[in-house]
Amino acid sequence: MSELKALTHPIRLRLLYALRANKSMTATQLGDLVDESPASVSYHLRKLAEHGFVKEVENGSDKRQRWWSEANEGGFSWSENDFSDSPESLSVAKASMDSWLAHQWSRLLDFGRTSESWGQDWVNAAFSSDDVLRLTAEETKTMGTEMRAVIDKWRRRGETATSGEREHVMVLMHGFPTTP
Repeated sequence: MSELKALTHPIRLRLLYALRANKSMTATQLGDLVDESPASVSYHLRKLAEHGFVKEVENGSDKRQRWWSEANEGGFSWSENDFSDSPESLSVAKASMDSWLAHQWSRLLDFGRTSESWGQDWVNAAFSSDDVLRLTAEETKTMGTEMRAVIDKWRRRGETATSGEREHVMVLMHGFPTTP
């Protein structure tokens, strides 16, 4: 449960996403990226490391710099079922999910406000889609697995590509039952 508490802080979420996108960075580099002091970033990195979300890595010849990366390159996930053993645990899981969703939504809103700064090619390439399907729980689970496989295919392509003007592209997927 304390692991998820560590993820309710917005700066920590920004640091995790930055490390996911950039593989490894120093606290100074991360501070520049998220507009926080290196001391503040170092504190939050240590908290994330205590819970296994980030790790220190060797990087280059400068031993004075501490480099950090995401501990699990495939990311991580959880379900409310993982925390159903106590109301307090479930409450923390829900608060953490709220933080993740707020962060993701803010990134989408940021793009909407600043889309013209990315240029016409990126404005034309960006997409949003939503639908309401009629599925069983098992079909929803299968669809999620298939969609993650598609994302993994494009992640591998981006990691091995050597040509083209590439940017980080955030893809959000959520599948859940709802009342129309």
